[in-house]
Amino acid sequence: MVFVNLHGNEFLVKTLNKIVFGQSVAVKHRYLLDYLLGCDDIEVCTYINERGLSLSYTTRNPLLQSFRFIEHKIAMRKNGIPLDKITVLKKESEIRPDDIVVSYSYYGQTQLVFSSVPDAVRVICQIHFGTQNSAVEQKFTPHAMYNESDLRKYSGMWRRDLPWFDKIFITIPFVFETRFKRNISFDNRKNKAVSVGTITYMYNITDYYGDPCAQPARKNCRFLAQERPDLIDSFNFDYLENQQSDKQKTTRNPLIKTYRRLKAKITGGHQKQYYSFNMVDKLNSYKIAVVGEEIMGIPGIGFVEAMACGCAFIGQNIGYYEDYGMIDGIHYIAYDGSKEDLVSKIEYWIRPENADKLKRIAEAGHEFVTQNFNKDIVAKQLVDKLLALKK
Repeated sequence: MVFVNLHGNEFLVKTLNKIVFGQSVAVKHRYLLDYLLGCDDIEVCTYINERGLSLSYTTRNPLLQSFRFIEHKIAMRKNGIPLDKITVLKKESEIRPDDIVVSYSYYGQTQLVFSSVPDAVRVICQIHFGTQNSAVEQKFTPHAMYNESDLRKYSGMWRRDLPWFDKIFITIPFVFETRFKRNISFDNRKNKAVSVGTITYMYNITDYYGDPCAQPARKNCRFLAQERPDLIDSFNFDYLENQQSDKQKTTRNPLIKTYRRLKAKITGGHQKQYYSFNMVDKLNSYKIAVVGEEIMGIPGIGFVEAMACGCAFIGQNIGYYEDYGMIDGIHYIAYDGSKEDLVSKIEYWIRPENADKLKRIAEAGHEFVTQNFNKDIVAKQLVDKLLALKK
């Protein structure tokens, strides 16, 4: 299993980039790497290409990029991974026909850099999906893609920019960290809803959706909490908070990028408010949780975390949750995405006569995510499907 620039992939490890600049990051797929490292019959490799320096991906300066192999060693040590557990490939020619090459679309411009398409099984992970790399991906001609939702069904961006991909698409559920657990009994919680999740603005999606807000459902909950504090509390904060860096012009200059990151660190960085409280304690304080979905066609990982903490989850009836095997009225509560229907659902479920039914939904949801969104189970299912591609 060959990952491209593993040491610089923040979904698999905490990168030196994030460590140096003091940025918080959720290493959402570390469970996959841990599972693979525990498999005696799978060799885990990293192909470190000519743009493998995570501290400055975009630069092609040979002198700077010469440090990428040292960065790999430091990153592995920082993540507690023995160096002998990872085979380092320094040349594209070292990729073998029986390998499975896994690249991440989020880093497409630096990961999908091949002089020729490798004669191996090629897979692209679409976490934090965007179409800026669609042309690069098409040239890579992947055999399969995977993500936490079937983007072919739910993403307008996908249907417009990636209609060429009609091969295997693997859907994997989100996985919650073990710290997310029930600590407070359901009966002792606030009889209202809580909304969590950051709000980000991505101006490259405005042409697709008419709005740069990537999580409009979360923004609506923040306004709703002001209008109806009797129904819902909002802990939704802008990713950039009050900073103006989201309006700055993008640049490829590594010195300017480094300056902006250092400035952000000195001034407090991103999500200072969001990380000012304990999320596990917050979720355990409420009977109901709302985690607004991403406009790009994917739910938020917070819905799994909320259910793991014992909340009854309210989510949009788009189809995401049914794809995971969840059933409306049994594992979660569905609403049509409008503010009016959300208000109606919360008002209904906090009534005293519905308390027992609400508790049963929370219990069933907790049992479902515990059994089906388990790290080892999800990792094994994904790896088995990837291995099956070789046949």
